[in-house]
Amino acid sequence: MQGGSGSQAFATKAGKAGLGFFAGVRAVFGGVGFVVSTPSVWGWALVPVVIAAALFGGVGAGAVWAGTELSSRMMTGEQGSAWLSFGLWALWALRIVFWIVGLVVAFVIAMSLAQPLSGFALETIAKKQELALGGRGRGWPDQPFVSGFVRSLRVTLTALAVGLPILAVLAAITLLFPPASVVTIPLKFVVTGVLAAYDLLDYPFSIRGRGVRDRLGFIRDNFAAVLGFGVTMAALLLVPGMGLFLLPFGVAGASRLVFERDARR
Repeated sequence: MQGGSGSQAFATKAGKAGLGFFAGVRAVFGGVGFVVSTPSVWGWALVPVVIAAALFGGVGAGAVWAGTELSSRMMTGEQGSAWLSFGLWALWALRIVFWIVGLVVAFVIAMSLAQPLSGFALETIAKKQELALGGRGRGWPDQPFVSGFVRSLRVTLTALAVGLPILAVLAAITLLFPPASVVTIPLKFVVTGVLAAYDLLDYPFSIRGRGVRDRLGFIRDNFAAVLGFGVTMAALLLVPGMGLFLLPFGVAGASRLVFERDARR
């Protein structure tokens, strides 16, 4: 009898243990498989892709135009004479630098806004994934567009505000002391992955009506799984063209991860 109670206590404790690293890895590939194999999700999955492409095209075109105008203006007057003394190639060098910087900024803006603007589609994917797993799915109410947009934008900007300074410090260390790259490059990979996981976990928690405290608690209690999830998502970015589908794949994967945690309770 006593042994039975001990076994029951051990099982209860094991059931409350956090998810492991490979649970996060499985969730990512499970999410990819769900989106790819479920035709009813394809239209929703294309929404963030189309929005991101439209934003990048519009902002990128504006950035190229602004870079061209700015470089032309810098070539006028006394300051322009100094630049032109290096030859016409100086004008094109300036333009190329401005274009690259502008396109990078356009990409960040497009990806930052595409997520909150397509929140309605991503929440639908999260619900469909939960339903396919045998979860509640249809029972959760739809979130108002404006409040969902503000919430998602706040989550995205928080991740950028925390992550960009850390990544900048790691990049500076790598530049100033190249041998440190054996440590800084893996760290940048981990930071990017964890921040991506924090961002994507917003959807399965928001459809449940859970707040930031619950999400942070989930990350704390299941950090190994969150790390596995985030690192795998970061690795997918290395596959050409995969970044466009990062949001729908990631939301489906995050939904699987949260569902698995709830199923173990």
